[in-house]
Amino acid sequence: MTGFELVREHWCDKDYADFKAYLASLSENGYKEFSAKLIPDTPHMYGIRVPALRSIAKAIAKGNYGEFLALEKGDFHEEIIIDGLVAASVNCGYDEMLSYMKAFADKIYNWSICDTVSFKRMAKYTDILIGDMDYFIYNKNPWVVRYGFGCLMNFFLTDEYIDRVFDYVKSVKSDMYYVQMMQAWLVATAAAKQRDKTIGFLKERSLTPEVMKMTVRKMCDSYRISPEDKAFVKTLK
Repeated sequence: MTGFELVREHWCDKDYADFKAYLASLSENGYKEFSAKLIPDTPHMYGIRVPALRSIAKAIAKGNYGEFLALEKGDFHEEIIIDGLVAASVNCGYDEMLSYMKAFADKIYNWSICDTVSFKRMAKYTDILIGDMDYFIYNKNPWVVRYGFGCLMNFFLTDEYIDRVFDYVKSVKSDMYYVQMMQAWLVATAAAKQRDKTIGFLKERSLTPEVMKMTVRKMCDSYRISPEDKAFVKTLK
């Protein structure tokens, strides 16, 4: 299917059915097979590259994005990403943006969906968002928790919030690999942006052994960490 109109004044169930057919027409079998190996636990996937998904979402956002987001959709990997990208691009107030972010986070079921969509407009609302982070960090859904730690990494590694970030990190003892890895990624990124605070935090040894090992590996792989700090963190494993 070609020539599908993405900028619409209205969206209905019939449009959504046609939209799914359009996405299917963009499928690349080779890319789908490649992605399936990297992204486990993904029951439905078209096989569409992320730049194409971003272009689709950008076009949808120019039209009646509200009706698009309100459509009842399935669990295809790419559809959830498009939903998130459209919602993240909306120029709206904090409360509406938070509702979009929560709705997206609740649909996450793999690391790729989680890490592809960032609500960058939230950067101007950090003073309010920090008060709502409990919803994400202490959620029963571990994918929402991973998304929450990603938000802390993206928005809160500053002098004002770094202590609260570390309080969140050490308060979550998850047995899920993808949560642990995001915690490690966050701490390693903090080591580059807030070196002294992060070294002090690591000296507390409050991370679980699994997260500590991942953090050391992430820091040692980083070009932004000094050889001296890499040598030091290796002693903490």
